[in-house]
Amino acid sequence: MRLLLSVNCALLVTAAALGAETPDNPDQYEEKLVARATERAVRAIKSDRVLWVKELEAAFPNRVGNPTKDEDYVAWFALVAGKGDEWRRADATGGFAELFDKVVQRLELGPVPSIRRDEFQKYARRALVPGQAGGTEAHEDADRAFRVLDRDGDGVLAPAEFTTKLRDDRLRADADGNGRIDRDEYRAHFSTRASAAADVVAAKAAEGTGTGKPTGRTGKGGVPDWFADLDADRDGQIALSEWRKAGRAINLYLEMDLDADGLLTKEEYQRFARQKEQAEANDRRTEPPTPTKQAMK
Repeated sequence: MRLLLSVNCALLVTAAALGAETPDNPDQYEEKLVARATERAVRAIKSDRVLWVKELEAAFPNRVGNPTKDEDYVAWFALVAGKGDEWRRADATGGFAELFDKVVQRLELGPVPSIRRDEFQKYARRALVPGQAGGTEAHEDADRAFRVLDRDGDGVLAPAEFTTKLRDDRLRADADGNGRIDRDEYRAHFSTRASAAADVVAAKAAEGTGTGKPTGRTGKGGVPDWFADLDADRDGQIALSEWRKAGRAINLYLEMDLDADGLLTKEEYQRFARQKEQAEANDRRTEPPTPTKQAMK
């Protein structure tokens, strides 16, 4: 009897564990894991990255960009160090002095008078790169989601196993164009989503929220002409990095990116424009009528 109870308990525990890994709604499960990876990435980057963006954009408007790899941060180093190969502590004023000290502390350099280019790149890899800031745990989350989505266990995701987000991003995610997503391709897709979402959170913290109006005349597909101009990779959506490179106001992007995933689609822009028009129409209806000259007599 005891043996039977033990076996039954073991089966129940195993079933519960399998149930945790085979959710009824794969989309929700994937979203939960992406959100967790995003939160981890934000915690890792916001203390340093947000401060950097804030200081650099104040000192060098429209020159900050949106670096995504550690080698891209060489441009940031050039802003603070000029043409030299070293950033000197004596030249770091205001908020940049604090950032200099952060780099030194993170790399455990000691009381050095300057930071070399290669040292700054190493710091960027550790503290600033969104895709790497969450560490190997981001890959673990991606692998966990992949294992759940791969229902037949063949090591690749067929179209029938795609989540909604994966279907929407299939052209970018399917790097080799074979119609299926392998583990490495899914890792890249997962990392892109988490990094884009983390970048939005970081941008909000650095910029603050604000309001704005979409500008430009409506072109093909019911979106302004600038939509196609900013869609550099022609995937039908504008990433926050593409918006940044164009020097556009971040607060407007954050307002239009309704689901805050760091990707502005045509449909999303159209919904935003309709909501904006409706809000303005409501405001006009609630405005008190302007008194006429006759009424003022």
